[in-house]
Amino acid sequence: MKKILLGILAVLLVIGMISCGSANPDKSVDDRSNTSVKETEMETTETETVTLDGIAVDDSYVDDEEDASSLKRVYLFLTLHPENENLSVSSVGVEMTIDDNNTYSTEHHFNDDVCKLAHSYYYSSYLEDVYMGDTKKLLVVFEVPEADLEKGRSLSFYDSSVPTMDELSISTDDIQHFETAEALVQAMDPDGYAVEQDARTDADAETTALVKSLINGYQWSFYINTVSYELEFWEDNNFELRATIGSSSPEPNQGTYAVKKGYIFCTYPSNNYTVEIPYTLEDGDIDLDVTTAFDVKE
Repeated sequence: MKKILLGILAVLLVIGMISCGSANPDKSVDDRSNTSVKETEMETTETETVTLDGIAVDDSYVDDEEDASSLKRVYLFLTLHPENENLSVSSVGVEMTIDDNNTYSTEHHFNDDVCKLAHSYYYSSYLEDVYMGDTKKLLVVFEVPEADLEKGRSLSFYDSSVPTMDELSISTDDIQHFETAEALVQAMDPDGYAVEQDARTDADAETTALVKSLINGYQWSFYINTVSYELEFWEDNNFELRATIGSSSPEPNQGTYAVKKGYIFCTYPSNNYTVEIPYTLEDGDIDLDVTTAFDVKE
C-alpha cells in the first residue's frame, strides 16, 4: 500500500513540475511580445502624408529676453508627400505636445541662422501648396523650456493642415544636440548647407563688376505689409533704405554693400547688422528678391 501511495505522489510531483515549467516560458514570451508592441507603438516617424526627417536643438542659442533664458529652440525637419489630397502648409500652425502635459506652438523667427542655412527646407509663415504625388521639405521651430526636453519624455505633433501629423510619435531621446547652428544644418541638411555656403562666398571680380553696373544709380520700390520701401544703390558700394509707415517717414538708413555669389550683403555701420538680399543674373539683367530679404514673415 505504501509503495502505491509513494508512486502516486511521485507521479503528481512530476506533473506539477511539468506544469510549472511549461507555464513560465509561455508567460515570458507574452511579456516580450507586449513590450515589443508598446515600443513600436511609441515611435512613428512616417505616415502616408509626412516623414519626420529629424529633430534637433542648437545648444548655442540663448534667448535675448532675461525672463526666457531657459528657452531652447527645437527644429523639426519634415518631408511632406501627400498621396490622396493636396495640402496647403506653412512653418506656423504646428503643435508639439510633451508627455501629454505641455503643448508648444510654432512661431516664425525672422533671420534665424538655422532656417537661413537649411536651403532644402521651406521656412515661411506664408502658405505653400503641396500637391498629391509631390514632395516638399518643411522646417518648423518651437521654443521649449530646457527642463521639458529631459530624456525619456514622449513627443507628439498636430497640424490641422496635415491630416496624419498626429500619428507621428517619438521621444526626447531622439533629439540631436549641436554646439552651433552651422553644425546643426550641416548634419540635418548637408546639401542645402553647401548651397547656402557657396551663395554667401565673395563673388569673383567679373561678377562683382557686373552686379555693381546693374544696381548703382538705380532704386527699387516695394511694399511689404503696411510699409512702403525705397532701396537705392550708388558708387562705389553704398546703399540707402527709406521706409514710409502710414504718413510718417523715419530717418533713412545708409550703409555699404558687398557682392556675394548669390546675395548682396547690405550692412549698417551703426549696429553692424547685415540684410542679405538674394539675387539672380539672367540675360544681362538682375533680379533682386527684396521681399525675401525684408519681409519678416518670410
